[in-house]
Formats: sequence, structure tokens, C-alpha cells
Amino acid sequence: MAKSNVRRFCDASAITSELEGQGVPTKQAQAISAGITEVLEEVQESLMERTEMIQESSESKIKAEVQRSQMQLQREIEKLRNDMEKSNSELRLARLAIHRDEIVFKAQILTAQRVIGEYCLGTIFTVCAVAFLSRLFS
Repeated sequence: MAKSNVRRFCDASAITSELEGQGVPTKQAQAISAGITEVLEEVQESLMERTEMIQESSESKIKAEVQRSQMQLQREIEKLRNDMEKSNSELRLARLAIHRDEIVFKAQILTAQRVIGEYCLGTIFTVCAVAFLSRLFS
């Protein structure tokens, strides 16, 4: 019903006819109709302007929020990059430490092999010497 009333008030000739039907003289009915139509047009224009202002305000708020979010994302991305670089540096240092320990361990193995070889040779030499001396004195 509200929609039909709005349509009736926006139609100046319908308003004039209705007023005339209620006994209002034609000139007065036309003047009242013109006034109502003018007021409704001004209200509509005012509403349109307010709607545009609200829409622009909303758009600028959304843009500002998007920009804040983008800046926050950039900070988070930069923080993650820094954390990754730090982790990569720590990983490189760990790899270097492992490689150094591997070299030290290999050197220790070679040293142990040399010592064991010398011990074995010394033992063989000693056994041979004891055997030779025991034959010599027997």
C-alpha cells in the first residue's frame, strides 16, 4: 500500500484529480499538487545526495581498511622473510659445524687407524723378536 501511495503522490495529475474530486478548485488543486511534487522531488534529491555521501564515506572507509590490511600484510611478510633469513643463516652455521665435526671425526678415525696399525706392527715385531730370541737362546 505504501508503494501505491508513493506512486499516487508522484503523479501530479492524479493528485490534482483527487483534490478536485474532494471539492478543491482546479487552480488550488494544481498549486497543491505542484507544491507536493516539488517537495517530494527535493526530498528525493536530498536522499540521493545523502545516499551518495554515505556511499562515498563507506567506500573511503573500505579503502582505508584495505590499505591498513595491506600494510599489515606487508609487515607480516617482511617479518616472515626476516625469520626465514635468520633460520637459513642458523641452518648454514649448523651445516658448517656438522661439516667441521665430520672432518675432525675423519681425522680422529685416521689417527686411530694409524695408532692401531702401529700397535699391530709393534706387536708383530715384538712377537717375532721374542720368537727369534727364544730360538737363538734355546
